[in-house]
Amino acid sequence: MNDDGTLVRLDNIHKWFGDLHVLRGIDLALVPQEVMVLIGPSGSGKSTLLRTINMLEEPTEGKVFFDGTELTHIRTDLNEARTHMGMVFQSFNLFPHLKAMENLTLALIKVLGMSREQAEERAMEQLSHVGLSDKADSYPSQLSGGQQQRVAIARALAMRPKLMLFDEVTSALDPELVSEVLTVMQDLAEEGMTMVVVTHEMGFAREVGNRLIFIDEGVIVESGDPTEVFANPQHERTQAFLSQVL
Repeated sequence: MNDDGTLVRLDNIHKWFGDLHVLRGIDLALVPQEVMVLIGPSGSGKSTLLRTINMLEEPTEGKVFFDGTELTHIRTDLNEARTHMGMVFQSFNLFPHLKAMENLTLALIKVLGMSREQAEERAMEQLSHVGLSDKADSYPSQLSGGQQQRVAIARALAMRPKLMLFDEVTSALDPELVSEVLTVMQDLAEEGMTMVVVTHEMGFAREVGNRLIFIDEGVIVESGDPTEVFANPQHERTQAFLSQVL
């Protein structure tokens, strides 16, 4: 943890893409076992903010701290730090030529140096965790979108991360497949996994999140308990957004 008891802390984060000021002085802290949900309109900066946490997007200004290490320090080994953070994207990012089991064991063997036997044992644990133990020998093309996304989650979990980052992981799925992925995420939250979730699924945000962050134009407009924010948003911009999506 960081000195203040947080797992993640962002201090005065700014991000420019050319002349576009995408993040405008973001301060954010996440404590262990918290489930933080980021919502906001398209282009508001929420995915950029999420990707800043593991430095897939390097901030133009500001500092990022994770588990006692400043990730923005020039001497920090980002690859090592990222082994403790799992990230799941909108696109499944599975290797199409590898079976589900092989998609999970690759990093365990190459990055963690596990034996194949150890890696396959851990991979099977995580495939079972997401309800896909019977799909270990299936290629991604043989799986539904929801199943592919659950394999992607299992792959991230196999590294035994301290933090899971989810970037709109259900937005590419057919509606009937969304619930199976959200159920896995809800189970993770109940097990105590620390999570940051960018999502358009407001039911998930209300039921599973500990804290709801509404972002617009690169600024945190409102933050609070999800139930309270949904029931009584304080800022007129939050009110306008929620009136469109609820």
